Amino acid sequence: MTYFTMYRNHAARLLLGAVLLATTTASLFSSTTIPAATAASHLQQSSESNSLDAQGLITLPPLSPAVIENARRVYRSGIAQGNDPDSFILIGDSNNVNPRFLQSFSYGNYELGAHSYLQPLIDAYNETGAFDADYPSTESGMTLNMLMDPVFVNPALCPQAEHVLDCAVQLYKPSVAIIYMGTYDTCNTPFDVYLENFNTAMQFLVAHGVIALLTTYTVALDEGCWASTPAYTSVIRDMASTYQMPLIELPDYVESLPDHGMEPDGWHLSYPADFHTSFAGGEMLYGNTQRELLTLQMLYLLRRELGIAAP
Repeated sequence: MTYFTMYRNHAARLLLGAVLLATTTASLFSSTTIPAATAASHLQQSSESNSLDAQGLITLPPLSPAVIENARRVYRSGIAQGNDPDSFILIGDSNNVNPRFLQSFSYGNYELGAHSYLQPLIDAYNETGAFDADYPSTESGMTLNMLMDPVFVNPALCPQAEHVLDCAVQLYKPSVAIIYMGTYDTCNTPFDVYLENFNTAMQFLVAHGVIALLTTYTVALDEGCWASTPAYTSVIRDMASTYQMPLIELPDYVESLPDHGMEPDGWHLSYPADFHTSFAGGEMLYGNTQRELLTLQMLYLLRRELGIAAP
C-alpha cells in the first residue's frame, strides 16, 4: 500500500494559510459543548506535594493558566465521552517508528536516573499498554494529509472511521494525543494543505475530548525543501496558541547535543543502537531520548494539573 501522496508543488502560501487558520478556528470553542461537572471523581485539585520529587528536575516551562484551564475542560469532555485517563495515542512519522519512541518503557529497557518521580506515570500507562500499542496514526512517511484522508483507513480495523485519526481515537479512547508531525509535510505537502489538515485534526481532537501535546520538529538541514522548515514549524506553534494546548519546543533542547540530536540524514532524531532509554546521561547524547524525557515530563505536568492519581 502506498503510504502517502506526494505533492510536487511546494509553495508556502502564508497569506492563504493565515486566512484558513482564522476562519476554521473562529467558531471552534463556541460550538464545542463541554460539560461543566462531568466525571468529577477523575478531576481533583492539584497539590504542591505532587511535584516535590520533581523539583529542579523538570526543564520545561510551567503550563500557562490558559493551557491548564483548557486542558481541564477538554479532559472533562473526554471522560464524559468514555476516554481513558491512562491512554494516549501517538501521531507521527518515522521519527516515532525508527527509534521505537517510548517503547522501551513497555519492557523495562530504561533507566530513570534522577527522574524517579516519573515511575508512577510509567506504571499507569503500562497498565493500558500505551507505550507499545500499534497506532494507525503513526507510520513511516505519515503526513497530515494521510492522517485526515479516509482512503488511508484500514476498513478491517475501523470500518466506520472518517479518517486515520478517527480510527486511532476509536481504538484507544485516549485522553492525550502526542503529536510530532511535519517532516514529511515540509517537503511533500503544499503549505495551505498542511495548514488546513492541521486545523481539521485539532478541531477533531478537541471535539472528542483529547488534549493535543504538540512538539515542534527539528531538522539539521536548511537547503532545498528544508528551507521552508521555519514556516511549517510556525504552524505548530500557532496551533498550540490558538487551541491553548501544551507545546514542547524540541529544537531548543537538542541544539547542544552531538550532531544537534540528529541521525546523519539530518532529519531523523538520533537514538541508541540498543534502544535503551537512559535518563542518566542518554538525554544529553540522543535527540530521541531527550524527546522521550520531555514528553514524559509534559505528561507528568498535565496529569498533576488534572489531578489524575497514580495507580
